[in-house]
This record gives sequence, C-alpha cells and structure tokens, in this order.
Amino acid sequence: MLLHIPDIDDPIDRFVSVVKFYLSGWHIRPPGVKKPLNPILGEIFTCYWELDNNKRAYYISEQTSHHPPKSSYFYLAPDHHLRIDGTLKPRSRFLGNSAASLMEGIAFLTLLNRGKDSAKGEQ
Repeated sequence: MLLHIPDIDDPIDRFVSVVKFYLSGWHIRPPGVKKPLNPILGEIFTCYWELDNNKRAYYISEQTSHHPPKSSYFYLAPDHHLRIDGTLKPRSRFLGNSAASLMEGIAFLTLLNRGKDSAKGEQ
C-alpha cells in the first residue's frame, strides 16, 4: 500500500493514499500486546524484503528504553523513495476488574523524492 505513494503527483491523492494505509492498521487484534523487541538494550533486529525487479526494503529496530519499554524502528525502500521512522510503546491500563493492553507510538513517513515529511501520525 505504501510503495506507490511517492510516485503520486497530486497532493490530495497522495494524502488519501497515506490515510488509507494508516486506516488499514485499524483492525481487531488478538488480545494482548506483543512484548517489545528484546529486553536487552542495544540489541537490534534487522531484515529485508525482496521486492519486484530485484529491489529491496530494509527494516531495523531496537529496544531503546527498558522502563518504560520503547522500541524504535527504521524502514527504508530506497528505490521507491520511502522512509519511515517511528517508536512503539506498549502500555497497560487497568479497568477495575480487567486490564487492557494498548500500543502507542509515533511514525514519520518521508517521501524522499518529495524533499519533506509527507505525513506523520500518532497511534
């Protein structure tokens, strides 16, 4: 859903595509929040995806805080002019006789061929 966005010239169509991507993450999830990357500070997780035409997208994440737990991440698809930087913070909320797990954070989407941040959002 993201890889085509930097190529959209009309700013309104580009904005609508970013909103569609953002809203695609709003779905019913299984109960509970997954724990952050790793309880050891400084340990990183890296991977890449093979895209069409021998292109790649890269992902790096690291737990950057233990109390409170925070994971920071970086995604880059250089051939598609796309970069995302963000931080995730799992949070618990006590509701009387039950508890809820929430995932908070912020993400910055940068369209590298546009020369500025195109969108940012908080969850």
